[in-house]
Amino acid sequence: MMTREDVLRELELLPVWQLRAPLATAADLSSKVSQQVGDVRFEAKHVEVTEKSQPLIASEARYFALVSDDQNWAFVLPQALTSAANALFNNILLALQINKTHTQTVSNLTSVKVIVAFGELVAQQLLGSTDSIEQLRGKPQMLFTASLIVTYHPNDLLQDLALKAKMWDDLCTAKLLVASKN
Repeated sequence: MMTREDVLRELELLPVWQLRAPLATAADLSSKVSQQVGDVRFEAKHVEVTEKSQPLIASEARYFALVSDDQNWAFVLPQALTSAANALFNNILLALQINKTHTQTVSNLTSVKVIVAFGELVAQQLLGSTDSIEQLRGKPQMLFTASLIVTYHPNDLLQDLALKAKMWDDLCTAKLLVASKN
């Protein structure tokens, strides 16, 4: 059996190629992420949807919107998050390189470029639809002047880890939309 050095020599990559640093383990990465994220907290502001001129359903649903400081992103969540879901959501913001957010009412989301709706209930109410989350996600919708991307609620992601890949696909689509609108 050939060693790594033998393989690299055979491919004529030695002595030029060298391993820069030892590979990071999962424990190293998780400690770095927790150090970078810290303890970010946000206040959930419940919003009653009553405006009938927009495609929103005027029901008793409660949710809140978090908007990035650069007004590119808005995240709409149906309820206050558990501590584990809050940590996951903070990691999502970190992965998207969004440092600061502030709460805003859903009716004031006209200036954002992309709205990400977390959860089936939120998406249905924002779009005035009864379609399932599987029917709504995967393609951008329009709300106000922004593109709306539907994805799974962080609580659902914690219960079914297989949904994380689908959520990241949705967020990659949203990231492309933000980049195309800049």
